[in-house]
Amino acid sequence: MGPTYTLLTNEDRNRYDDIGYRLALAARWKLGSAGFFAQPEVAFTNTRGQSYIISYYRVPQFPDGDTFSHRIHREELAMLLGRHTSHHTYVLVGPVLALNQQQAQLAAPSGSVAAVYNSLFQTVEPIQLLVQAGVGVTFRRFDFNLRLEQSLTPYTRRGTFEGNSYGYEQQIRQGLFTAGFLLYKRRAHQVAARP
Repeated sequence: MGPTYTLLTNEDRNRYDDIGYRLALAARWKLGSAGFFAQPEVAFTNTRGQSYIISYYRVPQFPDGDTFSHRIHREELAMLLGRHTSHHTYVLVGPVLALNQQQAQLAAPSGSVAAVYNSLFQTVEPIQLLVQAGVGVTFRRFDFNLRLEQSLTPYTRRGTFEGNSYGYEQQIRQGLFTAGFLLYKRRAHQVAARP
């Protein structure tokens, strides 16, 4: 009989120290004359999730433990709606559809810590819905914004290890800082004033 494993999910005291990156290509279309715009985006995100401890006893009365965290790799399609609050500032909000990639399985004998890792890898939901909201500022062709992202559907739900099912629901909440450069901007047509 192998060791009993316990997943400690409250050991990461700083939940905002996991830094990754997001690469995106976006377009912005003006909607009407009230300052509204649509901003569709395609993106790829690569970041690390919260760290957990897998606790177990390899030798009786001598506890051992390994650190585990999900590596979040996903492709995204966002449809954001924004409004200019001044000539240089704006707000935006909208849904994001994410296609999550599972991490590669490890070569793992049954009952090993690596087998626990593989079980946790398989809990990732392939499709996830999130929402983003933020504020931004533009300066000439440069665009900067801060966003908060919150999942609407779980990143993980349930897992199975050695035939036993366990609950393992996780949500995603993260802050995003975006710096962009405008590649193309359509010039407004000037209408000559009539005498």
